[in-house]
Amino acid sequence: MKRTLVAVAALLCIPLGVGGQEEAGELTSLASLVQSYLWPTSRAEFQKAQAVLQEDSSLVGIGRMRMHDLEEAMRAGRLSYPQIPDTEEGEPIQLEVEGPDGEIIPVFVVLPDRYTPETEWPLIFAMHGGPGGSEEGAVGGARRMLRVWQESAEKAGWIVAAPAMVTALSTGERTEGRLPYEIFQPEIARAVVDELRTRFNVDPDRVVSTGISLGSNFSIAYAAAHPDWLSAIVPVSTEGDSRELLLRNLRTVPTYVLEGSLDRNIRAVSGPRALGQILTDLGGDVVYREFGDRAHEGFQGHYPDVIRWLNVRPRRHDPLEVFRIPHTAIIPVSRRVHWIETEARAGLVHARVTTRSRIDIRARWTGGVRVFLNDRLVELDNPVEIWVNGQKAFHGLVPRSIPFALDQARTLVDERRIYAGSVRVRVQDSPESRRAGEEFWEEMSPTHEEGILSFWEMYAVRALEERFPTLGLQGEEAALPVGYPRAPEQVAVRVSTLDPKSPFHPGGVRAGDLLVEVGGEPFFQGLGGLDGLHGWLLRELRGQEKEYSLLVLRDGDLLELSVRLGLGPYQEEGKN
Repeated sequence: MKRTLVAVAALLCIPLGVGGQEEAGELTSLASLVQSYLWPTSRAEFQKAQAVLQEDSSLVGIGRMRMHDLEEAMRAGRLSYPQIPDTEEGEPIQLEVEGPDGEIIPVFVVLPDRYTPETEWPLIFAMHGGPGGSEEGAVGGARRMLRVWQESAEKAGWIVAAPAMVTALSTGERTEGRLPYEIFQPEIARAVVDELRTRFNVDPDRVVSTGISLGSNFSIAYAAAHPDWLSAIVPVSTEGDSRELLLRNLRTVPTYVLEGSLDRNIRAVSGPRALGQILTDLGGDVVYREFGDRAHEGFQGHYPDVIRWLNVRPRRHDPLEVFRIPHTAIIPVSRRVHWIETEARAGLVHARVTTRSRIDIRARWTGGVRVFLNDRLVELDNPVEIWVNGQKAFHGLVPRSIPFALDQARTLVDERRIYAGSVRVRVQDSPESRRAGEEFWEEMSPTHEEGILSFWEMYAVRALEERFPTLGLQGEEAALPVGYPRAPEQVAVRVSTLDPKSPFHPGGVRAGDLLVEVGGEPFFQGLGGLDGLHGWLLRELRGQEKEYSLLVLRDGDLLELSVRLGLGPYQEEGKN
């Protein structure tokens, strides 16, 4: 094994066994490892780099200077990019990007005239309005987004990319209460941005999501679900949002809103006004500009000022205070937000770096939290303390690890989110811990009145309810048996009745079973039981069926079952 490892290291020019030593050429060798693992030119090259990371013990427990060398090599990015496709003069570059479920998304790109792959360039990801009724209409919308941003972006040196949202087309009968369409899911948008980054030298710390109308609403939803993805958002002619729980997740993302007082394509201008006011009250970095003589339209003449504002707002990697607030919006908040990750989708978390050696966490509705650490958050040369709900959950050293940092970057598809190690901490099931979680939730009670659901989300939710109307089973919250390992406030659901046509029936679920988990997700007291399950499945499911694991307690035995769930067809003419 040692002979093989040395051969691999020689191929990659990686010195072995050097620990924290500063040997000549070490940074160059480390850069080779980074390139081979994050941006390999072949499967064999990746496997060789992977072998080094698994076998070389000197890559774990490294010093701060060597971690800096790793960060420098990661920040350098990939070394080469494909040749820029030839286009006719005045025409954008057209790409076809495959989404996670095989969707083909047309994407139109305009590069600055002075673009060169040797330099990083900021990106405007611009989404059109809708939902449209045809792919041709979506393509036309994408081209219009390019036109309105192109001049300002050219002068400032920004790339503009506009996807044709062909997965968000309306279909079937449209009425005042029914507009069946699928949303442009965040994983599809992320696939497009990731593909753009493989083809062009995009600065990952300057990716801005914008859009007009429906596209602006998607921008808000993405940033609230994944506040660590984007450097800023620019909603234009948006329906806004007045849900304070959702907007707390967005607080760290700079937001520039452009709205017309005469806009009649939204429920009311109170929506975008609420967005601006709530973010301001939460301490967010927000500009809200409303024009009394404008309606539902673009604001092309103001884009140069918007870009000047964006130029001084790179992405915030590691804010010292992070909130993860669950909510019922159609795009749920990610389980991982910046440097914290909850075990459960329902998890409520507030994490704060209080000193260079201590992190305080308040949490509810999750059994544990994973904390990702680096030297920008805490001093890793010294022991770190993590407190959860007022109780010490961890005290010790967290070794810096090159394999961990690179694995995280590869998993996140983001070489700028660099973490040296992580710690999993438990949320204790004690009266004191429960009381701390309950008090935290009470503090999060909205202080602003929530408006009615915006048009875009109302129609999208109704479309989903057509395609996944029922679980086909009924039941009530029930306590777990004594001795069963649980998170605070964790419960089960006692299945009372099961429809023979329920998708859970073929999986082996029976009336009388205690349903403990679905898809690895437990139930928690007060979160709606089966109604809560139906709600998160509405947001989780896609057109292609997926297998979900089930944990069931039956007659004292814990059974592992499974169920296949997916969205069905729309109801014929919108009727039951």
